[in-house]
Amino acid sequence: MSKKLAAIFAYLGPVFWLISLLAYPDKKDNSKNLSQGLVLWLIGLIPTIGNLIFIIGAIMAIVKICQGEENPELPVIGGLDFFNK
Repeated sequence: MSKKLAAIFAYLGPVFWLISLLAYPDKKDNSKNLSQGLVLWLIGLIPTIGNLIFIIGAIMAIVKICQGEENPELPVIGGLDFFNK
């Protein structure tokens, strides 16, 4: 799995987030995407407004990844990095 695909998978929801976590060998390289994807998914559990925030955040991140940014920083949750230890 390429780094770009693993980064995109991290933002698509819980099943794809898990695939990104398990299939990409270098966790430190993908840690920012995994952290932001997890937080977005948890916010998405809140009905209506959480779902809207999840969709907007995921689209913003995927667009930034497709434009060539390796670790896109999303507003508010951009500084989170749980897996880089």
